[in-house]
Amino acid sequence: MVVLHAGSLSPLIQEAFHRFRQNHPGVVLQSEASGSLDAIRKITELNKPSDLVAVADYRLMERLNPVPRYHIFLGNELVLATAKKDLLPGPPDHEVWEENWSEMISSGEYTYGISDPDRDPAGYYAHLAWKLAEIHYDRPGLYQRFLDSFDERWLRPRSSELVALLQSNALDFAFLYKSTALQNNLRFLTFPAEVSLAEDAYRDLYSRVLLQVTAEQPGSTVEVTGTPIRYAIAQTNPDNPWASRLLEFFLSSEVGQLYRELGYRRVPILEVHSQESTP
Repeated sequence: MVVLHAGSLSPLIQEAFHRFRQNHPGVVLQSEASGSLDAIRKITELNKPSDLVAVADYRLMERLNPVPRYHIFLGNELVLATAKKDLLPGPPDHEVWEENWSEMISSGEYTYGISDPDRDPAGYYAHLAWKLAEIHYDRPGLYQRFLDSFDERWLRPRSSELVALLQSNALDFAFLYKSTALQNNLRFLTFPAEVSLAEDAYRDLYSRVLLQVTAEQPGSTVEVTGTPIRYAIAQTNPDNPWASRLLEFFLSSEVGQLYRELGYRRVPILEVHSQESTP
């Protein structure tokens, strides 16, 4: 079986594979990590065979044709991560960063990386978080200062690729998922709930910001609005009964225990059919 998935899910996918093989040793499992938008395009544009697909933005499932039944099964949040201990000191200096991180990062004094918003949700989540920071801290023009201070050299196809740049000290900071920071033992600064894209309670606030990203049709764009970061998984090969078993395993309590252990956010599992509106 082939599972196409967001790069930020790699540790979860690999551990789930290991456990599934223990009960079904004859099953051959293959995973392919990429940015979530690339994972969808592999199916819609390249007709790549797959049995399951898992992405970091549940709304991307609506790009599949036909839209499959899918499950929203875990969440995440955006953080500011670094491998340089001196850049995120402990208290009381840490409080200075908590209060002024947006001005300090957008000042151009530090290098910081994000993933490509046209290929990876973590990239457009970073842009949306910058816009939410402008609203939350009431600092008009803050988003533009982020754009002006960002060096395109630190743009990567997926957020997990930024980790190596941090660990080699080539890069000061990166906007990453909290799970990625925890799994790689990085120091990180958490954002207020109004900025982190983590909480359902702030869904209306998040929806106030939007970004234009590349659409599937060449030369066109699509509007992405802010929303809590929620992952979705779907079976893309309805004729493979083993794919159904693997999907059920990913949604089981056994794998569910791994969500928090690996730094993801536990959320109620929600089944969505194509004719239903997503939350």
